[in-house]
Order: sequence, then structure tokens, then C-alpha cells
Amino acid sequence: MRMLYVTMEAFMNHQTVPATTERYTLPTKMQVWAVTYSPLSITEDLYQRGLHAIDDDSAARIKRFYHRADACRTLIGRLLARALLLDRGISPKAMTFAATESGKPYITTTGLDPPIGYNVTHDNALVAIAFAPGAHQPPAFSIGVDIMKVRVPARSTFASFVQTMADQLTPLERRLVFAGTSQDENLRRFFWMWTLKEAYTKALGLGLGFDFRRVEFDVESNTVRVDGAIPKGWYFSKFIVEDGEDVYEGVVAQFLGGEETVVLSEADNHEWLHIFEAGSFVESTIERLTVRQNVPVISNTV
Repeated sequence: MRMLYVTMEAFMNHQTVPATTERYTLPTKMQVWAVTYSPLSITEDLYQRGLHAIDDDSAARIKRFYHRADACRTLIGRLLARALLLDRGISPKAMTFAATESGKPYITTTGLDPPIGYNVTHDNALVAIAFAPGAHQPPAFSIGVDIMKVRVPARSTFASFVQTMADQLTPLERRLVFAGTSQDENLRRFFWMWTLKEAYTKALGLGLGFDFRRVEFDVESNTVRVDGAIPKGWYFSKFIVEDGEDVYEGVVAQFLGGEETVVLSEADNHEWLHIFEAGSFVESTIERLTVRQNVPVISNTV
């Protein structure tokens, strides 16, 4: 799927060009905003202004990162959560966040109708947020997202890489991950399995320690099973983001209720996926935060 970059200004003015010409809309109006990052995209000045645009606690946590890239990715994640609230007319001073006991962040801002559930993920040069109206399992709601760069780690072969993760795959998955027509296809299969498992557990709001073997993704039939049975009421939305020569696979997991469970193909039309460049996104979001409130005060933890 060919993705088109848009500026934050154009997006907020409803001038976004969709990635495809046909329309497909999820019943929950879920959206994914993805930001591509490179070390040159955020200058020292922009980084410092970004820290001043968020709450002191979040800024202090970001400053503790040893690597600047980790700090910048985390800053982008904080700004993504605030950008979605700005889009709903929320003043920066009214933006409040908290986290569950297992660490899943959620919005505590009053006056949101309907409430919003969201989840943030990042890997290498990509940071993404998935969000949708909250309907099930408040306060964090049942939405999770995961993205990963499709690659074999340096100094590893595909077989040795899969072997390090094999204890988190089911017997069917271990067979299917080597059953494609090429190593490239097998690699893509593995990352679809892994990102779906991650997105599902994040949607549940579970911390570390969940046995990934409980979740099985049959990539050939596009069937998800949990503890051997198809879970009812779940939507799994697969998507791809290309950043130059790099390819990222992502999955959004949502519990919507009902009897049906759906896996949406990465080949489907994704008007809900929007991609931004880090420098312009951070600059635009800082400007919008400071315009709405000269000295933003955003409390609690994200």
C-alpha cells in the first residue's frame, strides 16, 4: 500500500489525501497516527521546546533517557496523545492522564463525550498512536497497537532469530513461519504474528508475563485464537508503513463486543491511517499547545 505524508496543518484542516481512493470505515471510527522520526528531524531547539510544551513530570522522565533517539520517540508519543485532545477542542490545562496498575495510560480529562481510549507504540524510526471512542473496559478501554520494523537483527539469520522467539509461538505458528514461498514472506509472517500478539495483550491492559502462546494467529486463514478458541467481539486491523526502504508492520486490536471477530487485511483501504514527519508534527503540535494555552499545565502520567 502506498502511503502519503501529510502536514499536521493540512490534516487538521481536513485536507488530508487518503492513501487509497476507495473508502473503508471501521465501525468505531478508530484512527492511527504514525510519525516517522530521524535524528536530524528534531533539532536541539525543537527538542527543548517540546519538553517545555508538556508537563514537568513527563519532561523529567524523558530527560533521563541515555540515548537522545529514545527521548525523542517518547516525546513524540507524549505529543501524539495531546494532539488528539487538541483535535477535540480540549485546552492544554484541561488535559489530564493517569495509568492503570499494570502501566497502561489513559485519559482522565473530563467532558469528553464519548470518552477516548488510546495506545502508543514505537520501534526504530516510527512512533504511532491508535485511538477510538471508548466503549468497553474503562478507564483505559480495550484498544492496543504494536508496530515493528520488518528485519532480521544484525548478526542473526532468520532461523536463529525465530528460534530465540520460538517459545512464544504455538506449534502451528512455528510451522507456518517457515511455510511461505520465500524467506521475505516468512519474515513478514513472523512479524504479523508478533505484532498481533502484542496489540492484543496491550488492548487487554496486561503487563509483562502474559504467555504469548495463548494467542495464536493463523496467517494463512487470517484466524485468531486465544486459548484454542476464536475470541468474540474483536477487530484486528493490520497495516503497513513504508519509510524509505524500511517497512513496518502494525496491528491494532480492539474489543467491540458482539459475536463477530474480524481480521482486516493490510491490503484493505485504510483512510484511518495518517502519516506525519516528526519535525513538522512536533513543531505544529507545540504551536497548537502554546496558542491554546500560553503556559500549558498537563498533569499526571502518560
